[in-house]
This record gives sequence, C-alpha cells and structure tokens, in this order.
Amino acid sequence: MFVLGIATALMVAVFFLGTFYFQQYAGYGPLATGLLFLPIALATMAGAQVAGKLVGRLGARKLGAIGMIVGALGLLVPALWSTTLTTTIGISFGSLGIGALFVVASATALGNVAPEEAGIASGLLSTFHEIGASVGVATVSSIAAVSLIGGGDAGFQRAFLAAAIAAIVATAIAAIAIPGRNRTQSPAPAH
Repeated sequence: MFVLGIATALMVAVFFLGTFYFQQYAGYGPLATGLLFLPIALATMAGAQVAGKLVGRLGARKLGAIGMIVGALGLLVPALWSTTLTTTIGISFGSLGIGALFVVASATALGNVAPEEAGIASGLLSTFHEIGASVGVATVSSIAAVSLIGGGDAGFQRAFLAAAIAAIVATAIAAIAIPGRNRTQSPAPAH
C-alpha cells in the first residue's frame, strides 16, 4: 500500500508540476504540452511492462528499490537543470521507475493474500492510490506555489527536488517493507 501511495504521489507530481512548468513557465499551449507528455506516458507503460517481466526474477523488494531510485534520479534532473528538454527527459526517465512501482505494488498487495481477501486488498490499493494522489498534489503545489503565483522556476525546481527526496526516503522504507522472496519454500510434492 505504501509503494502504491508513493508511486501515485510521484506520478501526480510529475503531471501536475510538468503541466504547470510547460504551460506557465515555458509558455507552451495545451497541445504542445500534451505532446511533451507523450514520452512520459510511454515511459510509464514501458516501465510497467518491463517490471511485469522482471518481478518474478528479481523479486518485488529489489524491483521496488530500483523503481524508486530510477524515479528519484529522473526527478532530480528538472530539480537541478530545468529546461524543456531536460525536464521532459528527466521525468520520462523517472516515469520508467514509477511505472515499475505500480506493478510492484499490485504484485505484492494481491499476491500475498488469500483469494477470498483479494477484493479487500484491491479496495485498499484503490484507497492508497487516491490518498497518494491527494498528498502528492497538495505537497508539490504548496512547494511550487512561488512559481505558480510569481513566475520563475525556483518553486518548480524545489518541488521536483522534494519529490526526488521523497522517492529516496521511500527507497529505504520500501527495501524494508516490501516482502522479500521466499527462498525456503520447497517444491510441491509430486503425486
């Protein structure tokens, strides 16, 4: 649940901050902004696809930590060097990791419950998805307010930095909280 909340908070931060950065600061219209988000959306889907193939091999804990680190590194780019190109590339790269986090969250939340508890687990996932979105947008919009009101990109940079720091802190928590691979299970007896 924690991983999904963080993943959603980071994704909402990317779309919220990116939209305002591209339109308000860089001066692009809605169509150009939408096109700038195309590689970000594609990267999110690619990250989810790759994670779906790797989660069984690497385990959710390792893949979750990798996803958080990739997300943090991508968000650091516009925090440190904000141009249209670097912001697009940075948050596209970060979205690879964020996409992977959605797979990790779903796999661990739904894969570790009995079949009769899957509905409850799915409901909890949806709840944490909404909580993550609310907390994410409230946090980054508060930090970015100076740029939203007064112009300039300092608020955007600070908000991207805060999101990157949150991903780094979440990496440590996820590395402890995500269930590890169960290596002690023996294969089912043959009949």
